[in-house]
Formats: sequence, C-alpha cells, structure tokens
Amino acid sequence: MALPQMPQDPASGAARTAQTALEMALDGGFEVRALGTTATERGSKADPLSYLQSIGLDVHVKLPTNKNRREFRFVQRGIQYTLLDTARLGVVQWEASHGRQFDLLFDAELESFQPDIVFTYGGMPGDVRRHRRARQKGARIAFCVFNMAYMQRDFFEPIDAVLTPSEFLATRYRDQIGMISTPLPTPLDLDDVLATERDPIFITMVNPSIEKGLFFFARLAEEIGKRHPDIAILAIESRGTAGMVVQAGLLGGFDLRRHEGIMIAGAVPKPRDIFANTRALLVPSVWEEPSGRVVAEALVNGVPPLVSDRGGLAESCNHGGFVLPLPVDLSERTRRPVPAQAVEPWIETIVKLAFDEPFYHDAVERTRIAARMYAREELAPKYVDFFVRTLEKQR
Repeated sequence: MALPQMPQDPASGAARTAQTALEMALDGGFEVRALGTTATERGSKADPLSYLQSIGLDVHVKLPTNKNRREFRFVQRGIQYTLLDTARLGVVQWEASHGRQFDLLFDAELESFQPDIVFTYGGMPGDVRRHRRARQKGARIAFCVFNMAYMQRDFFEPIDAVLTPSEFLATRYRDQIGMISTPLPTPLDLDDVLATERDPIFITMVNPSIEKGLFFFARLAEEIGKRHPDIAILAIESRGTAGMVVQAGLLGGFDLRRHEGIMIAGAVPKPRDIFANTRALLVPSVWEEPSGRVVAEALVNGVPPLVSDRGGLAESCNHGGFVLPLPVDLSERTRRPVPAQAVEPWIETIVKLAFDEPFYHDAVERTRIAARMYAREELAPKYVDFFVRTLEKQR
C-alpha cells in the first residue's frame, strides 16, 4: 500500500479505510507492506512522531542525511510501515520539496518487495508517475476512489481495479465516465472504533468544516442553545476548528460562546473517543458525501446518526439513522448561517432523542441492526476477493 499521507491519520476516513482493507488482505493470506508520509488532514498539525508514539507504536527513526527528511519505521498489527516525515506540510503540499525522497523509497519497495499489487489513492502528478512505474514493474494497481475528483476517463488508464465505498459513488462514476468499480461498505477496526464504556450525553458533530455543514451546524447550535439549554452540544475539531464555529455564528449575528451547553473539543486519537460520550451524531454534510465512515462508526457504537439527504449518507445509514433535509440553496459557497426554520426538522428529532427514552432506545436498536452491514466477518471475505480478482485481471 502506498499512500500520500499518514495511514493512521485520525482526520482521514480514506486513510483509515485503506489501512483496514490492507489488514483484511493480511488476514486473508497476502503478504503486505505499507509506505506513506506523515501528512495529515488535521486542522492543527501535531508532531507526527509524538502522535505515532501516543497511539502505542514503537517507532524506529532513521535520522536524515544531507537535505533528506527523517524516515519512520514500525510494525502495526503485523504490517511493516515506512513513513517519510513531511513535517507539517499538508497532503498535497509535500511533493514539491520531498517528492524525490519519497520516490526513492517507493522504487526501493518495488525492487525489494516486488509487489503483485500496489494498493493506493491520490491524483497528483507524482502519484500518477508512481502508478505507471509500478505497472511497468509488473504490479497490478488497485485504486481507491473516495470522492468525485477523478472524473476523467484517461486517469484510469494505468489502473487495473477500482474500489469505491458505496453504490452511490460507483453509480456516479459509471454514469459519467463509464468507469466500472467494486463498491464495498467501509471496513472498520473495532479496536479503534468501539467505545468499551459509554455515557451518552452529547449531541456530537465531528469536523465542523464548511463542506461538512458548518453554517447549518452554527444555526442548529444557536437554536438549541436558546430553546433547550439542557441539551449538550459537542463539536470535535478536525479540518474544522473552534475558531471557525465561533466565526460562523458571528457572521449570523450571534455568539455561540454565550451558551454553556455548547462545547468544542480538540481532535481525538481514536474514533472510539468520540463515541464514549455521544448520544446522537450530527452529519449535516453540504457536499455529496460518497459515504460516511463516521456514520458507520456511530452505528457500531449504537449511536443514532442524523445525516443530510445528500450523496451516499442515507446508504451508509442502512436504515439505521435519520435522513433529514438541508435547504436546497445551502452549498459549499454559503458563508452565513441558514435561517432558523431550516433546522426545525433536526431540532425536533434531537429533542426526541434527548428526552423521549422509548424513542431513543428504539433508535439505538435500529442502529445495531444496521451495523451488521459493517461486521468484519461479513466484509473481510469481500475485500480479500477484491484483491484476488485484481490479481486475476487481464491487463
């Protein structure tokens, strides 16, 4: 597996999905290795070595020579990882200054490991060049598509097999450019995801960024803060930060900081840390989410998700959550909170989940039924079969 970012990135569902798929391949009999960088999608960039050590990894550091960067090597769940330390540069920023060193690491893996399959994603010029070099060495390229950024048919010319996280996304690519993919539900690692102890208090939103519904959430939080101050609202930072939430409210003429029941917390190391105290999850995404990893994580924790009626989020709920409307004119270009009436269906559902215990317990039961779609014993054979069929494909 070769990724342009940290496979352990807590802010990237794509990275964690690819990592868990790789672990399923290992369990299915494949020999696997992984190469990546320390680039992350987190809004605030922590020291990558400190972060890796904080999640229990014994990291060997290869010190830099000349103008090279450090390299981190460690084993996690039976897989050997090599990560190039790209410091605090973002996922699409490191290539210009560190691409040559990453290319040398990539080519060394092609020579020493001689992979039958390179499992990857990324569409930057450096990524594409590496795909082509791997294919020239005889490897099959299995590519993960997690968004709609690859709507050019010629991009897939060196790709042998494509994995998508939903029927929604697979259908969109097939209809627009004729690209055929294998849609599989998001794989989860329960050690990372499942909260062992739960005290369901908060109505929680993860990553209050613009595309995830920042300006909808700001109005929703304001209305709940005014009308139901005993409902605790929590936003967890990722690309979206506390400053963005406060600023969004101010653009609407209100200050969310005056509500004692609205809290904002920093990013957490593991998804399970989100759900230990979450009663219901808010996912008011404005863009067409191809799927919702955080929705799947909520379901397996017995947390009812409230999701927008856009993209593949309803599919991710698998009839186990609440699919609610957003204003039709709310888009990623919106820069002020929505009107108060737009959040009414969401508030009605939140209030029932907060105070109507029979309604809440029924919602929890439906999440547990829906979560069966993500059971590892169900998904692992399908992912292994995807890799096996990739090996069998004609060029």
